[in-house]
Amino acid sequence: MKQINKGIICLLSGMALFVSCNDEWDAHYDRNGSVPQVSLMDLLRNDASLSTFTQIVEITGTDSLLVSNQTYTVWAPVNEALTNVDMTDRAALERLVKNHIARYTNPTSTQPGKYIYMLNGKRMAYDDAESFNGTSLEDGNERAINGVLHKLRDTIPYRYNFYEYLSVYPEYSKVYEFINRFVEKRYDASASVGTDSVFVDYNPMLYSYYYGIGHIDDEDSLYTMILPDNAAWDKAYAHISPYFTTYNANEAVADSIRDVQTGQAILNGLTFRGKVDDPASKDSLVTVTGNVIYQTSRYFAPYTKLDASNGLMYLAEGDLILDDTCTWNKEILVEAEYLNGRTTSTSTSAYVRNTDVNSAVQGVSNNSYLEVTNATGTAEVTFEIPQILAGKYDVYVDFVPPVIDGVALAEEKTRLEFRLVYPRADRNGTSNISRDDDDDPDLIIGGDSVGDNKVKTLKVWSALELPAANYYDGMWFMDENNSTDDVKVRTTLRIRTNVKASEVNVKYRRRFRVDRIRFVPVP
Repeated sequence: MKQINKGIICLLSGMALFVSCNDEWDAHYDRNGSVPQVSLMDLLRNDASLSTFTQIVEITGTDSLLVSNQTYTVWAPVNEALTNVDMTDRAALERLVKNHIARYTNPTSTQPGKYIYMLNGKRMAYDDAESFNGTSLEDGNERAINGVLHKLRDTIPYRYNFYEYLSVYPEYSKVYEFINRFVEKRYDASASVGTDSVFVDYNPMLYSYYYGIGHIDDEDSLYTMILPDNAAWDKAYAHISPYFTTYNANEAVADSIRDVQTGQAILNGLTFRGKVDDPASKDSLVTVTGNVIYQTSRYFAPYTKLDASNGLMYLAEGDLILDDTCTWNKEILVEAEYLNGRTTSTSTSAYVRNTDVNSAVQGVSNNSYLEVTNATGTAEVTFEIPQILAGKYDVYVDFVPPVIDGVALAEEKTRLEFRLVYPRADRNGTSNISRDDDDDPDLIIGGDSVGDNKVKTLKVWSALELPAANYYDGMWFMDENNSTDDVKVRTTLRIRTNVKASEVNVKYRRRFRVDRIRFVPVP
């Protein structure tokens, strides 16, 4: 009973406070505290100093809201603030109106800094009782039966979100059109009732957790984004697109594949989470798509910074700086111990070995490697090399020396040969290149002294030029009808021993230990 009484006392106290506040609020308008029996639209129409804003409200059809039973707050700019408004631009007028109206009653006594969501979803707040979001109030708290009207001396500056900015300014049309081409209709089960099916727009380029560049159209998200204008987009496109050259019997399909992959390559380096106000102060930055940018001051240096409603925009006008090897033309690493994409010949055995702080060889990538051996014939293993682009690569293979298995094996060695198979650009199929010279000392692994306990790197090819991309982008993998099993032409690297029967156990062994394979792009 005591708890109930205590609750009643708290409730009555709260009601008294509420009544007190309302009494003060009502007294501002009417001596008897009654609510004026006029709508917000009536207030606008009856104020000659707000006639231009009233006309805009009527043109956009917003007047139906302001005569309804729902409650709104209107911040109406005086006529002098709207002299330069184009009354024929319907989209601009709708942006203006929704930027000056919010739901619910928001008097000037609202706590400064408290967020108020406008009809366009943008967050604004009172600076104090005389200023709203940086715009001075000429008069305020004029009450209507369905809300409250404030009069502004100027318009509230409209801050675009990234997606809006791209859609409004024609000089950014190319990046906008590329992003917008992926919009699709999806069934919304939660909004569908009975036989009424509701479909909503979904853009995987924005919303996909794994491949999206960020919710740049969402007012509640916070990003930093570099926005390339059409000239900057074209320049970046011309630079990148040759790397995504691919073959298809239908040239239009091949061009479409290259176009999508090129556009995604550009976008992958543009968005960052949060507001990056001073990029030069950061040692590195990570894009929404997971790319790490190290030369941050150079990456942002030439751009113009501009506030967005959901973050910061950096406008790239005429040129776009993309750190190629950080964002799209990355070093390709294949860990030998990973089973996916790896095959061995029939009689070859392959064992995954692990290293630790006590191992004779330190610096092994991922602390594990693959031991490949064959007691009766050639030891052979083939690795798939994913995401190859059309361009030049230095090709390296890292090997673990035999001393990893003890001092007694320190002088064990083998001779190797390599064969790379890669797709053609002129027709369906593959070409290949081999390195297997019996007299090439660089192809001999092992035979080192006991003290040589470091991973040995063998440079198999220098500036090897590949004519076609063997690349599958995020959008391709997002299609549930696609899988790696659909990849018909693959890039593969075969490593095998090149040891004659007469040399076995005399000079060489048919065994090697491979750590990883690295394809390093050559600019």
